[in-house]
Parts: sequence; C-alpha cells; structure tokens
Amino acid sequence: MSDSIDRTKLPLIFYRFLISRFLTGITMTGYIIFYSWLIVSIFHSVFLAGMLITITLAIEIGFSFPIGHLIDVFNNTTLNFYSNVIMILGFIILLFSGEIYFIYAATAISVLGWAIKLDTFSAIIKKHLSENLFKKANSLNNVTNSLSSILGTIMGGVSIILFPNYFKYILLAISTAAAILSVPVPEKSFKSEGRIQSFVKDVREAGLFIRKISGFLILAFFLNGLFISLDTYSSGLFKIVLKSSPLLYTIFSMSVPIGIIMGTPLANVGYFRKDRPFAISILVLLFSPFLIILSISKSPLLDIFDALLIGMILPIINIPLLTRLMKLVPKSIYGKVMAFLKIFTGGASPVMGAIFSFFVIFASIPIILLYVGILVIPLTLYGIWMIPRFFRLTPEFE
Repeated sequence: MSDSIDRTKLPLIFYRFLISRFLTGITMTGYIIFYSWLIVSIFHSVFLAGMLITITLAIEIGFSFPIGHLIDVFNNTTLNFYSNVIMILGFIILLFSGEIYFIYAATAISVLGWAIKLDTFSAIIKKHLSENLFKKANSLNNVTNSLSSILGTIMGGVSIILFPNYFKYILLAISTAAAILSVPVPEKSFKSEGRIQSFVKDVREAGLFIRKISGFLILAFFLNGLFISLDTYSSGLFKIVLKSSPLLYTIFSMSVPIGIIMGTPLANVGYFRKDRPFAISILVLLFSPFLIILSISKSPLLDIFDALLIGMILPIINIPLLTRLMKLVPKSIYGKVMAFLKIFTGGASPVMGAIFSFFVIFASIPIILLYVGILVIPLTLYGIWMIPRFFRLTPEFE
C-alpha cells in the first residue's frame, strides 16, 4: 500500500481497513437504533432519545477540525486503529450502568471514535493508493457504507426483540474484531517543516483551496440540504399522508441504501467509466421529478420504488465528484480541507432539518415536497455551469 506503487487492483491491505470500517459502521448504526428504542421504552421520552442524534452531530462537527489536523500530522493507519480503541472504551461504560447519563457518555465517546474512523479511512485511500484506484476504492466504500447501514439496522432491531441484555457485548466483540483488522502500517509523512510553520502554511493553503472550490461547495450544501426533506418527512408521509404500515415505512427507509448498492456498479462501467460532468448535471435534474412523484403519489409501493431509483442515481453522481475532489486535495492539507467540507455540507442537515420542520406548520408534506422538487431545477442549471468547471480544476500545491 505505497504511493509509488501503481496497481490496477486494490491491495489486500485496503480490504483489511475497509472491512474494519464496515464492521464499525454496523456497530454504530445498531447502537443508535437499539438505544433510541431503549430510551423511549424506559424513560418514555422522544426528546431524550433525540439527544443521541444531537450528541452525534455535535461530536462529528465539533471535532472535525481537530481530527483533520491529526490526519495531516500523524500516521492515519495508527489513528484508524485507535479509533476502535476509543469506541471500545465508550462501550465499556455501558457495562457499569444503563442510566441515561452513562448512555450519553458512551454515545459521545463511541461517536468520537467513529468520526476518527471515517475521516482516517478516507485519508488512507488518498495517501496509500494511486489515483487510478480512487474511484474503485470509493465505490467499494460507498457500497459497504450502505450495507453496514442496512445490517446495523437489522442487528439493532433483532437485538431489541431477541437478546437485549447481550447487545453491549455484541458491540464490544465487533469493535474488537474491527480493531484487530486495523493494525497500523508504515506511512509516508508529507511534512517538511516544523510543526508551527507547517500548521500556518497548511491553514493558508487549505483556505486557498477551499476558495477555489467554493462554487462546488455551494451546490453540495443546498443539494444535501434539500435531501434532508426525505429524512424529515418520511415518517409523516407514510403515517399521516399515506396511512401506511410500519413495515412499508421500514422498507421505504431501506430503499435508498439498497438503491445505492445497486447503482454503485453503474458508476464504474460503460459510459460512466470516464468522467462525464455534463451527464452528472443532467442526472441531478432527475431528482426533481422523483421528488414531485413523492409529493403527488398515493401509493406506498410507488414511493418505495421512487426512493430506490433515487438511491441508484446517487452513486453515479457522488462517486465521480468525490473521486475528483480526492485527486485535487493535496495530501499535506487533506485532513483540514475535508474537515471544512464535512462541517459545511454536514451543517446543511440540522439547518435544513429545522427549516423543513418549521415549514410543516404552515403547509402539508406533499406541498412542501412539491416545492423542493421544483427548487432542484434552478440548482441543476447552476450545476450544469459549475460541475464541468469543477472537473477542469487542477492541483496547485502538489
């Protein structure tokens, strides 16, 4: 797994870290599912259960820059290993008590480990693989991320029903296996100056790079924000508007990740094997009719199929954009740049989630989804102009 080795196949060591990230994703998804239900069942409070998500967002966003700096300074495979150690320490807290404060403390510590795991794995791809392997690596990461979400949901739900008393031990066992798989390897350092001088230079270069891709960031922020409408309204859409069953709602919730798994291979074959900036812009436009269908549909099955198609299109758009971004960001400032992107685009989630929750006071869910679908059209026009420009950018610092 060396920078100087140019292979057409991903090295086995990549799969070791990929499987470790995959197992870690299962534990975190299962954790949120299980303890959200447990808190509601024991404390009869949706607010207290919702605090798990609040803690998750606060840790992920609040620690983005410190994690990004660590990524630029230290061996990323070592950080990746210690991320699982941190998660194990968090889960150990659950062995002492089931009180709400212990659950919150375990959540904060384990989410910190999870955030380090995600960010360092992206940096491992950047720093240990040749550029011609980025797209394949990101595609596999995309598939396993969706699969871990599905399996984690199933694990959490099954544990609630069959063996709730043993769930904490399952978390510890899986996290230990993930730690074993992420034993560190040597990594080339990209620092040539003293730490203080290097930090100042890196911050300046990161700022220049972010300014260079500001047009892309604007598009990513608003598109990510608009898709929060699906998360915000999905339960209300199926329960209140469609008066559907919990089973169909669960299937709908899993349709997007299943679609992502189905669509990922399409991003690597045929026409989309090469970068297609204009085609990607047009695919963004397809989200408009898909969202409009959700707004006027009276059939849960049609909505499930619609969500599946949305999931299939997402990787065809996201994988080329992420791969191009990974090629553009210099290794020496990769952590800091990706930290800013995480905060900027991730910040759309709580902001737009709050806005959409406010809108539902004045309008019905179908009407709001209709307007969201219409808003995608001007964003697409902007994307047709911006996305090709993004693909024409070249690295300046490496």
